[in-house]
Amino acid sequence: MKQILVSAALLVTGAAGAAYAQSGQKLVPDFAQLQYAGSIGWMGVGAGYEFFNRRVRTHLQYGYVPPDKGGRLHLLSGAVFYQPVRIKAGARWEINPLDIGFKASYQFGNNYFFNLPSRYPPNYYWWKPALRMHLATESSITRKLRRNASIRSVSAYLEFNTNDLYLVSYVLNAGSLRVTEVVKAGLGIRVGF
Repeated sequence: MKQILVSAALLVTGAAGAAYAQSGQKLVPDFAQLQYAGSIGWMGVGAGYEFFNRRVRTHLQYGYVPPDKGGRLHLLSGAVFYQPVRIKAGARWEINPLDIGFKASYQFGNNYFFNLPSRYPPNYYWWKPALRMHLATESSITRKLRRNASIRSVSAYLEFNTNDLYLVSYVLNAGSLRVTEVVKAGLGIRVGF
């Protein structure tokens, strides 16, 4: 199952790269990013592509949780965001008040599985402990750099997300969970090429 998920994630951004290559554009990603927290590990690093005049953005990200932050965990996530509004603030600044997105994350390790091990009775978990599906938002501010610079822009962003397990738990246990317990935040820096 891990190979399928990795292949699917690579397909998302790999297909993007192939589409770029076929249109005569570059193969290198449009951006790289570094993110702290936000359901992708304690720290994550990734890269991705932008489409439709930068209205749609997709990326793959590797995340890691060190032992002193909750265990040695490795995660892989893929995401797609849509940017409905972009506000120009002068010649070099842009504000994205609220991008909306969807992402999936896969957690590697023996304690996280996609198929229920035989030690559990059938339907013991309705969810896949290794796989989470997320709804997400992102707000960002971007500084554009000189047109001929190798780095096109630098963005700082704040992401909020929740996942399928948190959302169902929140709805089924109304009043016992706070929103802050099911919505996670992440901070990141994105460098555009």
